[in-house]
Amino acid sequence: MSQPPGTRRRALRILCIEDHPLDRQILARQLGQSRVWDDLTFDVHYATTLGEAVMNARAHEPDICIVDLYLPDSQGIETLHALRRVLPHCAIVVVTADDDTAMLRHAVYANVQGYLVKGEYTATALLRTLLAAWERAQLERQLAEATDQLRQSQAQYRALLEFLPDAVIMTDATGRILYLNAAAQELLGRSSGELIGEELTRWPKSTDHTTDLAIPQRDGRLRYAVMRMQRAIVSGQEVMIYFLHDVTERRRREQEQLERQRTDVLGMLASGIAHDINNLLSPIMLGVQTLLRTASDERTRKVLGMIEQSAKRGAELVRQVLSFARSQDIRREPIRPAEVLQEVAGTFRPVLPSTIELVVNQPAPDIPPVIADRAQVVQALSNLVSNAADELHKRGGMITLAAYRAMPEDPRLTARGLGDGTYVVFEVADTGGGIPEEIRSTLFEPFVTTKPDHPGLGLYTVLTIVKRHRGTIDIESNPAGTRVSLFFPIGQEHPVGQTAVLVASPSATVRNLVAATLEDAGCTVLEATSPAEALATFVGNASSIDIVLADDADSVPFPLDKLRAMKELKPELRIILLCSLLERQSLAELEETVVTAFLAKPFTDTMLLETLGRMRHGSSTAPA
Repeated sequence: MSQPPGTRRRALRILCIEDHPLDRQILARQLGQSRVWDDLTFDVHYATTLGEAVMNARAHEPDICIVDLYLPDSQGIETLHALRRVLPHCAIVVVTADDDTAMLRHAVYANVQGYLVKGEYTATALLRTLLAAWERAQLERQLAEATDQLRQSQAQYRALLEFLPDAVIMTDATGRILYLNAAAQELLGRSSGELIGEELTRWPKSTDHTTDLAIPQRDGRLRYAVMRMQRAIVSGQEVMIYFLHDVTERRRREQEQLERQRTDVLGMLASGIAHDINNLLSPIMLGVQTLLRTASDERTRKVLGMIEQSAKRGAELVRQVLSFARSQDIRREPIRPAEVLQEVAGTFRPVLPSTIELVVNQPAPDIPPVIADRAQVVQALSNLVSNAADELHKRGGMITLAAYRAMPEDPRLTARGLGDGTYVVFEVADTGGGIPEEIRSTLFEPFVTTKPDHPGLGLYTVLTIVKRHRGTIDIESNPAGTRVSLFFPIGQEHPVGQTAVLVASPSATVRNLVAATLEDAGCTVLEATSPAEALATFVGNASSIDIVLADDADSVPFPLDKLRAMKELKPELRIILLCSLLERQSLAELEETVVTAFLAKPFTDTMLLETLGRMRHGSSTAPA
């Protein structure tokens, strides 16, 4: 075909690989008949072997390669594979004498752009096949480049999402999770394998504002996040992308700040009260002492003595209230029992009378440290030593301090159902006259005392400190003396064991599966199909139910007032709420006040038993 003058033609480089001389002449003649087509010309080179073709290809980089599959140094489809390794983007046209359907199929799989049978095509057909193959190769190359760019772009975006500090979760229009990044997996406490495909029906669908969310974790606690949502179209599908910023640490700091402020205010209030009361008590005590020096009759001296004792008791009460107010915060750190005992002994030895001997039994070298507030442990032991010293003040005797690791078979633990726990015991024993039988049942109530000049806050403070550390207390007392043992948990997992659980869920499947898991673990299970039935069942069996497993289902949300009612009826009750991955913010106010733990759905039987094991241990930590 003719071209307008001055038109620049494109020269297509063609490599013909043909070992048969006659076939090579036919190809040359046919190509020569169409040396020019529109704006294209042909620059033709020839090779008779695969090796020669490879060298030629590296030198000239052909656009089109015409190849016979059967060469002296290569046979069949392997010839195509060898060429494709050298010419990844070249258009390859097979010209063969073998009209084999299987060979044609293999050629297609080898990414061949054209296929001709010798003797069955004309020069025009050859030309059209070459040009179509070249155009196809060009399009395939552009497609491959575009695909590679797209793949790189997707990889960049995925890398960006994966390394974002904020959690990113993508769902389809129904709320089914399609993707979540590493930060989201860490925030939710679950792997992508557990969550992909899960439907989250309670997630907000509005893009107008941010939302505060409470997120249940595998350990039963909550983490908090601020979430915003954006709608988008991805691969032609409407999706919702959630961005969650973890504010758990910020909330914790805010809570700690509020707690410190509350404690500071309480301390200031206690200090102010102490100052004012001491100002009132000081002239009373001074005046009483002055009057005692001048009083002549016994009756007056007796009345003044009673006033002096009451003033001293008031001063001691103020001192202990102030001390208690200053010990609200727990600063947990590893403490070595031997060092605590030495600190307590070093404080009391200089002030104890010579009639009282203070002995410290050194703990074994392998006794583990306890994660606790050192100051509060020292305060608890000091209160016990002070009580023992008061008991021995007149008669004299011995006070013994000891610390050791409790064995699981310790009857003081097994009697409380704690035989599976690991504890360090701090012990204070004395050789006094024992605790009167009539006050043993009220021993840990505030202001209970057998000594008229003591306010009775010592053991109450000890109990408060031990409970804060999830420990327990054991007291053995008889006329030969008293031994008080403080158990502080070292910390390990505890199996479920014998526990009565009320399972409340509108889903029969959930009830059956949960009940089967719990019964296999040795639990006694009661079931309820609705919140109202759950409350009625609990009221009728409150004394025997240890844990309530309440399903806050999408179809039947569990009313929060019924949870509060159960907790009010039995304050020591442990409540586990089965809830969605992201829950409404109102649940946050129930954490550690009504709901003991949150178990996010979906959950495994291992997660369920681990949660109940922790709850069972926590429910058994109160002193007997």
